[in-house]
Amino acid sequence: MRANRPRQARGLTHEIRSRILSACPDTLGGLRDAALIGVGYDTLCRSAELSAMMVEHVTLEDRDEGARVLIPRSKADVSGEGRVAYLSPETAEVLGLWMRKAGFSAGPLFRGYHLQRFSEEPLATSSIRRLIKRATTRAGIDAAVAAELSEHSMRVGATQDMLVAGFDALAIMQAGGWKSANMVLRYIENASTRNLHEKRWRQLAALSGAGG
Repeated sequence: MRANRPRQARGLTHEIRSRILSACPDTLGGLRDAALIGVGYDTLCRSAELSAMMVEHVTLEDRDEGARVLIPRSKADVSGEGRVAYLSPETAEVLGLWMRKAGFSAGPLFRGYHLQRFSEEPLATSSIRRLIKRATTRAGIDAAVAAELSEHSMRVGATQDMLVAGFDALAIMQAGGWKSANMVLRYIENASTRNLHEKRWRQLAALSGAGG
């Protein structure tokens, strides 16, 4: 009997991310949600890595240059060397605004916010999953899509987007901190087949035109 493969979360792709961020309210809670989703997508971080992020790990660059984040430990980083990930200017702006308005100078970067008070503890991975579900619903995304999103969806979606954009497996592994291509292949096999074929057709057409 063939064993069932583990069900993979739907990817939170750039298109879904953009809709979610546009719908996040201009409140502390909304800024935190937007910052976490933006950082998760840009860095391809696991939910446990997002939970473990500290304010001290963030370096905000000059305007239009984005930011960088030190990710000190991960499931695949058995040697504890860590990795540095970079944020887009858009995500860096939202993250900087979140940090300034929240008044954080040290400690967990993403925390619970309830009754207008911040927790001293980092968001748990289960809370990150609920945050994503809530943000997706707020953006008016189809309920069937929202039901398939999880705390891993930002990592999955960013991986799929990189493949569609033409990055090879080695570049994706470096961006996501993978040591093996096996999991990368699991993530990208569910990338939009239509997008991949359309890209192939465009490239083949361009080659044919150049050759003629």
